[in-house]
Amino acid sequence: MAGSRPLTPREERLLLRHIRRINARDRALISAQMFLGFRISEILALTIGHVVHRGHIRDRVALPPRFLKGKRGSTRTVPIGQELRRALERYLFQRAARGPLQPHDPLFLSPRRGEGGQPHAIRRSMAQKIIKRALSNIAPDPQGLSSHSLRKSWGLRLYEASGHDLLIVRDGLGHRSVAVTQIYLPTSADRMEACMRETDWTHRHPRRPKLPAKPGHFGGRTGEGAWEKKRRAA
Repeated sequence: MAGSRPLTPREERLLLRHIRRINARDRALISAQMFLGFRISEILALTIGHVVHRGHIRDRVALPPRFLKGKRGSTRTVPIGQELRRALERYLFQRAARGPLQPHDPLFLSPRRGEGGQPHAIRRSMAQKIIKRALSNIAPDPQGLSSHSLRKSWGLRLYEASGHDLLIVRDGLGHRSVAVTQIYLPTSADRMEACMRETDWTHRHPRRPKLPAKPGHFGGRTGEGAWEKKRRAA
């Protein structure tokens, strides 16, 4: 989403702390967006079978091309980490208490039923509203923050973890072009300055300047300044 920015590390920590206190479905939804790197449409396309196998949370989510944007490419596979696993376990435990979990049922279930009483996923507008509400709780001015911010944040973390490998990030985000991936990765001012300093190849190990032992000490054994020596000689 144009105009969306990634979260800062501090905002990510605050968001995680906040969603651990909200209802199980919304926590699982936001955790999935934070830790899978999928688009919101792809998150809402997930079914029970994508994350559960034989009564246990899978080790990874594998999303076939028919669920992806453009419905092309190869299956995107992302590991399920501990934070997302805990959120899914809490949510699905509550779901299972209301009835058996069916593999083809939507993962993020709407309380409303479709035609014929069929279950369906929450709408995209509702999912975005849930995420936006959580973001407004951790940022006084959530300008530029949206559901897509969580995907951009995941891409930025993957970029750092990969040692700044754009090809890994491109494949992780499911982009067709590295040029699109680069848009997700804003340049850090601190990192840019550090890199600029490295261009000065003449002083790889700068020496620390020697400070005078006493005020006015610029040489001599007694610590007397030049003007003191002249005064004494007079």
